[in-house]
Parts: sequence; structure tokens; C-alpha cells
Amino acid sequence: MKPPRFADQLLKFFCSPDHLEEVLGDLHEEFAYQRRRIGENRARWRYWWDVVGFIFSFALRRKSQNNSTTTITNPIMIRNYFKIAWRNLLRYRLNSTLTIAGLALGLACGLLIILHVREELRYDKGFAKADRIYRINSENIGEKTRRWAATSPILGIEMKREIPAIQTVIRFHRPYPDRVFSYAPSGGESKQFEEKTGFYADSTVVDVFDLPFVKGDSRTALKQQDAIVLTETMAKKYFGDAEPLGKIIQDDLDKRPLTVTGVIRDFGFPTHLKFDYLISMSTYYKYADKGSLESRTWSGFYNYVLLNANASRPAVESKIPVFMVKFYEVNGENRKDILTTRKTLLQPITDIHLHSKLEKEMSPNSDILYVYVFSVAALFILLVASVNFINMATAQAFNRMKEVGVRKVLGARKGQLVNQFLGESFLLTLGGALLALLLFWQAIPFYNDLTAKELRFGQLFTVSNVVIMFGLAGLISLIAGLYPAWFISNFEPVTSLKGKKSTVSSVTLVRKGLIVFQFAVSVFMIFSTIVVYRQMQFFQNKKLGFDQEQVVAVKLYGQSMHEKANTIQSELLQNSAITDVARISVLPGDRFSTDMLIPVGKADDASQMRFMWADEHMLPVLKIGLKTGRNFVQRNVRSHFAYILNEAAVKALKLQSPIGQKMVSLGDTGEIVGVVNDFHFASLHSAVEPLVIVQHPGQANYFLLKIKGKNLPETVQFARNTLARVSPESLFSYTFLDEKLARLYDSEQRVGNVLKVFAVFAIFISCLGLFGLSAYAAQLRTKEVGIRKVLGATVSGVVVLLSKDFLRLVLMATLLASPLAGWAMSRWLEGFAYAIDLEWWMFALTAFLAVFVAVLTISFQSIKAALMNPVKSLKSE
Repeated sequence: MKPPRFADQLLKFFCSPDHLEEVLGDLHEEFAYQRRRIGENRARWRYWWDVVGFIFSFALRRKSQNNSTTTITNPIMIRNYFKIAWRNLLRYRLNSTLTIAGLALGLACGLLIILHVREELRYDKGFAKADRIYRINSENIGEKTRRWAATSPILGIEMKREIPAIQTVIRFHRPYPDRVFSYAPSGGESKQFEEKTGFYADSTVVDVFDLPFVKGDSRTALKQQDAIVLTETMAKKYFGDAEPLGKIIQDDLDKRPLTVTGVIRDFGFPTHLKFDYLISMSTYYKYADKGSLESRTWSGFYNYVLLNANASRPAVESKIPVFMVKFYEVNGENRKDILTTRKTLLQPITDIHLHSKLEKEMSPNSDILYVYVFSVAALFILLVASVNFINMATAQAFNRMKEVGVRKVLGARKGQLVNQFLGESFLLTLGGALLALLLFWQAIPFYNDLTAKELRFGQLFTVSNVVIMFGLAGLISLIAGLYPAWFISNFEPVTSLKGKKSTVSSVTLVRKGLIVFQFAVSVFMIFSTIVVYRQMQFFQNKKLGFDQEQVVAVKLYGQSMHEKANTIQSELLQNSAITDVARISVLPGDRFSTDMLIPVGKADDASQMRFMWADEHMLPVLKIGLKTGRNFVQRNVRSHFAYILNEAAVKALKLQSPIGQKMVSLGDTGEIVGVVNDFHFASLHSAVEPLVIVQHPGQANYFLLKIKGKNLPETVQFARNTLARVSPESLFSYTFLDEKLARLYDSEQRVGNVLKVFAVFAIFISCLGLFGLSAYAAQLRTKEVGIRKVLGATVSGVVVLLSKDFLRLVLMATLLASPLAGWAMSRWLEGFAYAIDLEWWMFALTAFLAVFVAVLTISFQSIKAALMNPVKSLKSE
């Protein structure tokens, strides 16, 4: 029986014709011998092992001689290398297990973070024309600069007329409020859903953003009036497996039928452009107020432009100032005011997700800062794992001094020893990498819950990710194995055969330095985690200036609910658990609109402020304190506006006696009746802004229900039943105010959770190395411990003796890392308008945790050595 033919063919790729016959002869002869000795099946496996060994040898030891000759290493020798490596892994099980476990954890954490970061960096890069698509942003320059993602409905159109480099304009407009759609199949039960993610869109969106249509005609789908295009997910929700084209979806708020003209595939890449449906822009133009559509100052549309292939962003932006003058002069503004108070910019769509936090963003974006944080965390953990590998390998090297000495005496060259130990490093890394893949697979669901991502195991196996994965494993194997291999191969034969183990060699200093590095990284991550946690606690516990507990916000959907709002309020108050009901236009934490508030006769003192519309119940429900003046009073017929301002608004208007002052806004004149204390109606990322509360319940979009007692579910159900009875065609949608406000800090909370997990892993990996090194140190001093115990040393004394050197290193790491961690976290806290102070106890707690964990790790081996019978200690070799 011949050896495997495919194995012989494989060798042809790695061996020149001059040497192939020689190599195959040796391999076939060995195969025949092994077949007689151990049987055919085992011999075939041994043959494959020899072939792989030869290929590995060829890759490592290829040297050119006269541009044609290749040095051949005996494959039997390579097989012996692997055999020795495998036996050493089994012989030093503790060392091997700790090293592989540390590598696996480091690689698994690194892979998770790398995949996360790559996903963040992929946003919007899947669009074929992404390098030419820009969003038009605007800035209002003044005492407080505001940057807007939404702009005028006609800004993009007019800009295209004036700047030829703009090829196409695409506009989106968000329906307000969120839509309620229903579908009633013939003979079936009607389905009704609240849809929060959709836009009116120009038909040009199809070509510019390459919408992947799976049903319908892409050329005409968004050109028709009353047309709607759905994603596959939304089409499945409404129609199941039935054909969606031509079906009618009812817009229950505006009482309009929408015909499904297309279905598009969900984007296969992350994008800031998130939607479940698109309604044709011609539908909006059919019903909208013509004046608003021609407004040059209303920030109601998202304008995108596609530049010509040969156009550049700087060239286009250089023409924008001239265009702006023409655009705003129509409103009667002069050139100087236009150029000094406004700026229009083009923003690449690939920058939006990580570099944009403007007013009226399409959806919440991330921050490039967190990409840096995650990247540094991945680098730290991989470095800690590599350092752990180096420490364990160099420590274990002393146990193999005699083996190295014998090899050198028998003629082993330095290069062969390096290859031997690099091979062992490769085996350890391979084992760690395979275990890391298993851990990665198991950890993905938990990581997705932690970060609100949708990572999948299959995403890892793209060409680029596989290259990164193998490159990472190879790099770690090389970096982590090269120094131990070089160090071991430099043993002097005489010293090696004597088995001398110097404790003051240069390698010992390197090992101590690496321990300090490991724990410095761990201390940095522990301190960062403590600071992030405290900042999140500060957000949750800070007094916002109003009562958010036991407040339920119910949306007013449709004309019926607005017409019957007073009746609904009265009916809800029939439940004794509901103490009060208010109407409000926007919830704290949501995006507040801005407008000008102008003192009568003092136009120069006008100021742009946030606006909220509410009734007289809003202040009592939220328990917002009046500083001066009075609350709104109930009126059956609204005459002129009544205003309540916060302290920041009074300061911005420079009013000495605000009560009774006449103000103009939104084309009407009203009177200031009260001033409330400043309260945080937005997130704590920004300071309290000037706010105007206008008495106008007709503009309200929410009921606020103040509930007492603990029967929240029953009270919410009562509210649901009440609305179903009074306004049966409306949809019941509610949220708890405190939960809504907590979601404002989701991104920081997720970063804190991730840091917490990876800080635990970093210190765990460090402790794995410390555990192995303490075991080795205890082994080296076995006889010394025995002698000390015979001479009367106590167990506690021995434990302190074996532990103090390591504890010094941990304390040194703490002292080195604390200033850097303090600096980094103080820079992070600068991004918040309201932030905690870094206090001494945070540094102390970090040091205590690092030392405590280190003591626990070291004590196990120290106590074990201290408790050993002195007789056994003195007999040990």
C-alpha cells in the first residue's frame, strides 16, 4: 500500500525537482517501516505529520545558495520538534494551561472589540457613491452657536441651480408626529402599528443611495403621489408572505391611503440612514402648506447632494458664501448680516455617524472618542496577554536549562533552538486562537446585549477579517515567542548543564518590568471603570429640578384625541390613582424647537430660545417650582399667548422685572406671567438653556399622568381602556418618563459596562501570569523555605517572604498608572457640562483592588509552599 497520493502532490509545491525524489524516497521508506510497526492507518497519519513537518521546516529554513539551491531539513527532525513541543506542553500542564487561557481570553476580547470598531468605521461606506455624497449642514453664529443637520426645504434645490458641480439633490423630511399605519385585508383582521422610523423622500434617493429594490419598479416607485416604499422587514410585518405591491396602507393620523409601490432589501451594512418606509415627496407637497415649502429659514428638511465625479468639496464650499448672499437676500437681509451670522457646510456622509452631534440629527450618532477608547482597550488587553505569554515562557525556560545544554553539546545550532521554541510558541498560540474562537462564538450574544450591537459570528470570516485574525495570531506568536526563544538559545552549555538559575539576570529584570506593565494596564482600566460608573451614578441621582418618578407620558395620536382631549383628561381623573393630568408638546429629554422671543419695542434684545407648549397642569404634574409670578390659569378661549420663562431665559433677555413684560413670538404678542427655577429639560451633557413655556394646549402631543401608589400596571391598563372607549380609532402608546430620561445616557452606560467587563478580563489575565510566576518563584525557593521552617520560621513569615517582591511590583504599577489614568479621565469628563470631581478615594480604591487581587493570587502558592513538610522541601530537586 502506497502513501497518500495527495500528500506527495502537495510536496511538489514546496520542493524543487532536484530534491523531490530524495525527499519522497526518505518519506516512502519511513512509511513502509511504520506500516509494518504500527499498522497502515496510523502510518498514514504519521506520513501526513511528516509532510506537514517538512513544509513547516521549508517555510522557516529556506535559504538561497547561488540563486538555485535550497537547504532541506529532514522531516523526521521536524516531527521530533513537534513531538518534543507537545510533550513539554503536557509535562508543564499548569504553565501551558495558564498561558493558553491568557492568550485565548486576550484574543477573544481583542476580536470582539476589533469587530465592534470595524463595524463603527463601516457606517455609510457601503453606498457605491459614498465618496461623493454630502449632507448640507448649517450654523447660526452668534452668542450661542447652533449647528443644524436639518435645513431649508429649498436650500439644496437652489444650491444646485447656482453651483454646477452639484449633480443631484436628495431631500428627506420626517413626518411629525410619528405615524400610525393600518392595513385591513379583505375578510381579515385589521393590523395597526406605530411607525417611528420613516421619511418623505425625493425619487432621486433611489439612484444616489442605490436602494436595493426586490419588488416594484425603482424608476417610478417614489415618483407617484400617495406612494410608499417599504423595507422587507416592514412588508413582512404588515402582509406576511402575501404580495405587498398595490396594497393600501392607511395613514390613520391624516386619513390618507398610501399605495405600496416597492419593497427594498434591508441594507447589508450599517448606516445613519435608518428607515422602515419612504413616502414619495410629491405626497408631502400635495398636502403641505405652500408657505412652509418655500421657507428659507425653516430647518425642516435633510438636504443631501451628490457631486460630479470630477468635483471637489473645497471647490464647492468656496462658492457657498456667494450663494448664501443670493439665497437670504430674498428675505430682506443684508450681505454683512448673512455672512456674519450664518454658515453653510458640506459634511461627508461617512463622517456623520462618528463626527456629528448636531441639532435635529436623523438618529442618535456615536462618537469617534469611543472608537478610540475601544481600540485602546483592545490593544491593552492584547498586550497584557502577550506580556503574560513572555513572562510564563521565560520563567519556564529555567526549567529547561539542562535540556538546552545537552542539545548544544550534541551540536544543536542557535537557529535550530530558536526554531524549536518558536514552534512551541506557535503551538501555544494556535491552541489559544482555537479556544479564543470558541469563546468569541459563545460571547457574541452577551456582547450584543452589552453594546446594543448586532454582531454575528459569521462576520468574522470575511477576507479582511480572516487576514486580520491570522495576522494577529501570527504577530502575537512571533512577538511573544521571539524573546523567550532568543533568551533560551543563548544559554551557555556549561551553565545550563549545572542548572544554575540566577535570580538577578537581565531576564529577571525584563520579567519584573512586564509584570509592572501588566498591572499598570489593569490599574488604568480599573480606575477608568470607577470614574465612568460614578459619572453614570451622578447622572441618575442628580436633581433635575422636576419630578420624573411615577409619571407616564401618553401620546396624543390623531385628530380625535386632540378634539376629545378635555374629555379624556376628565375621564382619566376618575381613577383615584391618577392625581393629575397635563398636556405638553414635548417631553424632557426630547428635541425642543427653537424660535425668537422679542421684547416689545426692543427688537435688538431678541434672543433665540427653546420653546415648549403646555397647559396649566404641567407645572404641578412635574413639580416645577415657581421663582416668581404665577402659573397659567384655565381659559376656555385662548386670546394672546401667556409665557412662563426659566431663569436662563430671563438672564438672556436681560430683564430686571420680567412679570408683565410684553413679548412677541410666532407672530403673536403675549405677556410673561411667571418665572420658574432652571430645570434640566435636556440631557446633562449640556448646560440649561433659555426656555419659554407657552400656554397653548392645542399644540400638545402628550398627556402626562401623575400616578400614586404601586399599582402602575393596573393604572396604565385603565388609561388604555379609557382611550379605547373615548377615542376608539386612536392608538395607545406610552412611556415612563424616568426610563426615557435614563436612555439619554445609553452610550455612556454601554461604554461603562464594556470597560467594566474588559477591566475584569485584563486583571484576570494579569493574575494568571502572576499565579504562574508565583508558583515558579515558590518552586525555586523550595529548599530555602524548608531550611527557614526548620530554623523556626512561621507560615505567615514565609508567606510574606514569598509575596513581598510581587507586591512591590504591583504597588509600583499603581503609582505609575494612576497619574496617567487621572489625566485621561479628566479629559473625558470635560465633555460633560455637569461632571464629577476626581477624588482621592477613587485612586485609593483602585490601588486597594489591584493589591487585593494580587495578594489573593500570590497567597495561594505562597501558603502552599509555606505549609509544605520541610523534609519534602529539603529532598526536592
